Formats: sequence, structure tokens, C-alpha cells
Amino acid sequence: MHVFIDTNILLNFFHFSKEDIDTVTTIFASQEHDSVIVYLTTQLHNEFKRNREAKIKDALNRFQEKYNIQIPHFMRQYQEHEEIRELLSELKKKQDTIIKKAESDTKNRNLLADNMFKEIFQPSKIFEISPEVFDNASKRLDMGNPPGKKGSMGDAINWEVLLAKVPKGEDIHIISEDKDYYSVFDDQSPHPFLYDEWTETKTSEMYVYRTLSEFIKKHFDSVAFTFDTDKDSLIDQLSESMSFSNTHSIIADLQTYSYFSLDQVRRILSAAVENDQVGRIVWDYDVSDFLNRVAVPRTTDILDTRHKEILQDVIDEQKERQSS
Repeated sequence: MHVFIDTNILLNFFHFSKEDIDTVTTIFASQEHDSVIVYLTTQLHNEFKRNREAKIKDALNRFQEKYNIQIPHFMRQYQEHEEIRELLSELKKKQDTIIKKAESDTKNRNLLADNMFKEIFQPSKIFEISPEVFDNASKRLDMGNPPGKKGSMGDAINWEVLLAKVPKGEDIHIISEDKDYYSVFDDQSPHPFLYDEWTETKTSEMYVYRTLSEFIKKHFDSVAFTFDTDKDSLIDQLSESMSFSNTHSIIADLQTYSYFSLDQVRRILSAAVENDQVGRIVWDYDVSDFLNRVAVPRTTDILDTRHKEILQDVIDEQKERQSS
């Protein structure tokens, strides 16, 4: 499977994104096992480095604005006024502290997303921009053909790299928020010009996705990769666990995996339902934290009422722990 992840998608990990970092690490983990080929270009890498700080700064500015609460003057007559002022003062201190930490980690490139991208960009093959690709992108821009905007060749360069590097007969999966890749009449379908160019040049299909999670849900939730063998074996062991200590040990091993398909999540929940050596300890911190990470985010996809009861137990435990 050949995949291109646009810069705007990657930069969202420094902004207000609902995506989990596991979604992108899963794709690149699949690349390491030859299940997926991700196309990274020097253009994309440079765009990422150029825009990283601006994206973070914008997120910090919005965070500051969101918690800059003003109390109307006429409310001073109420008893709660002073209590709110004290709470706001404490909130402001916490806000200043977390912003300073974030700014320091930003300068040192030590944010969680930074550490992820160090792993992505360094070991992965990054396609260089050849003179031919540059010339073709320049011509594309001059002719007004998508993708790309006047005065900006970035999208055109990335597209030309894909045309040059993806083998003929292989489909391309593009994950991007850029409207240049989409039809004006159907924002879930490829731009007709690009679609026609790809299908005629490559004799294969072009698919587009606005989010990583959309791509993951469509292609990873129903596929059992060969490198999932050990993970699947652990899930089988969980369903057959003969003791609480064995369950804790298996959960510890499962914690080392970042991504679980929907089918795998369902099997884990079935183990909790059918095996009391699992189900009776879902309130134990390690089991609860594991299920909270891999299963609770899938709540809307879980239909089995018994599974939903397990999820509710986990949610209740997490709330109780936070309130204590």
C-alpha cells in the first residue's frame, strides 16, 4: 500500500487535533514490516520544519485566550465573586507553569510529537527533489493545474514525486486537508483532474482521506498484519488466563503495542467478559489504564452490550481515581 501524508496532517499533532499519536506511529510501524510504503519528500520535511514553531505558537496563544476569563464589574456584589477570582488566580498560575514547560520543550524539541517525528524522519527514506521533478512542478504551476497555489510549488512538487516514484499499477492513498486534492462537488472524493491524471498515468486508483484516523479505520481495522502475530497470541493468552497474576503479566506485554485494530479490541473485551480472571480485575490500575487507552476511544464502534458494560466499568474507575 502506497501512502502520502501531507504536511498539514503532521503539523496537526502540534495543534488542536483529535488524532492520537498512535495513529501515525502505526502507519510507520507498518512500513518497517513492508505492509505500507510512506512517501516522504524533502519538500514535506522542510515545510514541516518551517511551520513547526508557528503552529505551536498559535496553539499556545489560543490556549491563553481560552482561559483569559473576565468577570463583569457588576458581579462584585455577589459572594461567589471573590471565590471565582481566587480560582482564576490559581488557574492563571497553572497556565503560566504549563506554558513555560511547553515553551522550553518546544525550544529543545522535546515535545511528545517531536520525539515521534525524530523516529519518522530519520530512519525513513526521504525522496529528494530531482531537477526533473522541480521542472515538472514549475510547469504544472504555470499551467494552473492542481495541486498547488500561485507562488507556492510545495504541493506540486510532492505530487510530481508521487508520479515519479509510485510504481505503475499501484494505488495511491493521500491523507491531506488541502482542498486541492478534493472535488468541489464532493469533498470526500479526489479532484477530478488529479484523479484522471493518476488513473491514466498509473492505471491504478487514487484515494483521499482528510484524517489519519479515517485512513486507519478503513484499512487497518480489518487487516491482520503478519507482524501482529505476537500481539494476537497475547490476546489469545488473555482469554485463557488462569490467574490474576497471569493476566497482569499479559497486560504488561500488551502495553508495549501502540495500536490495536477494532477486531483486536473486541477480542480483548470478550476476554474480560468470558474469563473472570480478567473481568474481575478491570478496576486494577494496570488493566483499567490499558483498556482506557485501547478500548474506551472505540466506544462508538462497540455494539455488544456486555462489552459496553466493561467499558463503563473502566470509565467509572478512571473517574473515581481522578476524584480521589
